[in-house]
Amino acid sequence: MDEVAKTVLVAQGNALTQSKQPFSVIQKRCLYGIIEHVRKVYIDNPQKKGQKDLFENMYITMQASYLQKLGDETKDVYKALKSLCNIEFEIDNEDKWTYTHWVLTANHDKKKNIYTILVSREIMPYLVELAENFTVYDITVAIALKSTYSQRFYELCCQYKNRACSKFFLSVEQIREMFMLKDKYKNGTDFKKNVLNVAQKELQELYEANQSELYFTYSEKAKEGKRVTEYWFEIHNRDKKIQAISNDLFLAHGRRTLEIIGTFIKKDKEYLKRVAKWLEENPDRAMELHEKLENKVLNYDKKGIAPIIRYVLKMDFGIV
Repeated sequence: MDEVAKTVLVAQGNALTQSKQPFSVIQKRCLYGIIEHVRKVYIDNPQKKGQKDLFENMYITMQASYLQKLGDETKDVYKALKSLCNIEFEIDNEDKWTYTHWVLTANHDKKKNIYTILVSREIMPYLVELAENFTVYDITVAIALKSTYSQRFYELCCQYKNRACSKFFLSVEQIREMFMLKDKYKNGTDFKKNVLNVAQKELQELYEANQSELYFTYSEKAKEGKRVTEYWFEIHNRDKKIQAISNDLFLAHGRRTLEIIGTFIKKDKEYLKRVAKWLEENPDRAMELHEKLENKVLNYDKKGIAPIIRYVLKMDFGIV
């Protein structure tokens, strides 16, 4: 197909994007359908919008024709929904620990040929995050992907695509934990071949067929001996002009920040390296850091500016 398919944007909480998920392809496709329905109720409905603390268990009705687009036969849908009822949902962050199941019950009215699915209120905040941090992705692209690894990387790329340098990094252990690989692909070559390369290839093929707005490439970030422990992931967005402008802005802010520190803290080369590393890992905050330093330089005596710079970087950005 030459044209980009109709875009259906879905907001998904970042905690959900980064959670442990053992889904098969068809299970994940069923969940995309659930997320789309939840969005219609809580995001697009003006009466519900903003009621982030008033979530209830939700019964979602789906036509069989919709679900059977995701699976070849009715038995495939049954199998996927049964599996979702058994799959655990676990989020453990600094605010709270949550343990429940993705789907509580699933029913099929055979006479009306309609499915009804009960989703727990506990996962609603993660399905449709009504706060600032969310991932917006095109459900049409997500459903088209054949590999569960491609689906997960597509979501991750959508989460990070608006960063200043369109780049993010993950450790191999983080990926293994998120994808619940357990004992699979322990060999680094097998991991690249069966996880990274599969996802990268499928997303790039969709991009080149004009069916997706982005794809990623990856490169090594860190090693322990010969073993790669971390990877960089660079997102290639269809709107290259915006991406190029963002990259240029990041480089300009980062360069000026390092010039300021190099001017007033000349002797501590290791400190300069730590700031450079922080900028590399937090490109979306480069402008914020630069503007704070410029403000201090303009408003304080140059002779006493060095300790002020160190204090600001420590207290506001955690750089020591």
